Amino acid sequence: MKKTLHIFVISSLLLAATSAPTLARDSKAKNSGKTAGVSATALDKNNELDRELNRELNRELNKVEARDNSQWASGSVVIKAPPEVVWQAVHDERNSDPDLAYSKILEQGENECKLEQKFTFIPVIGTAVCQMYNREVPNERIDYKLIKSDRFKAMEGSWVLTAIEEGKTRLDLSTNLDMGIPVPRGMVNAITAKKLATRLKHVKEMAETRHAKLAQSKKHPLAPQ
Repeated sequence: MKKTLHIFVISSLLLAATSAPTLARDSKAKNSGKTAGVSATALDKNNELDRELNRELNRELNKVEARDNSQWASGSVVIKAPPEVVWQAVHDERNSDPDLAYSKILEQGENECKLEQKFTFIPVIGTAVCQMYNREVPNERIDYKLIKSDRFKAMEGSWVLTAIEEGKTRLDLSTNLDMGIPVPRGMVNAITAKKLATRLKHVKEMAETRHAKLAQSKKHPLAPQ
């Protein structure tokens, strides 16, 4: 629907841009008795109108191009647990990703590291081995970015945790993936969006279950876990 609207806007601008000179000529023919100074002023106004229409057309075209070239996918979920509980659930989810054959630390720093990871079950290409840079702000966000890969051209993204009312957390997950081969962006984004939704749902379930158990243990310290 949005793409159809953009096409309609662009078509309207093109029609207006091509009609403006004709309207100027018709107006000039009907008002031939006016002075040369008035005609020149009218022509200047029409030329300015043409330029403004062209600028507007270029802006619309740039918006369409930017949208079509976007390879980012994102998702968000509200979790009934505080950030520190969600943080642990995010790490558990990342470590248990079924598409991850292995993950090993190559270099370890303070809240950052370089990893080698092998991804499997990737549509079209099958598997990919990647070196990734990972940076963390505890209980707030995790950012990751591809260093190099035998398959992917680019891969980056973020997990962002935001504390909200009543002890809840909003978890935002976004990622950008360039598979390095001519695959329709719409297909890549659809697959990625589905994957993000699954991961967010899994984190939500783990975090809320863990939080409920912690709350129960505080009420009944001797109750079996």
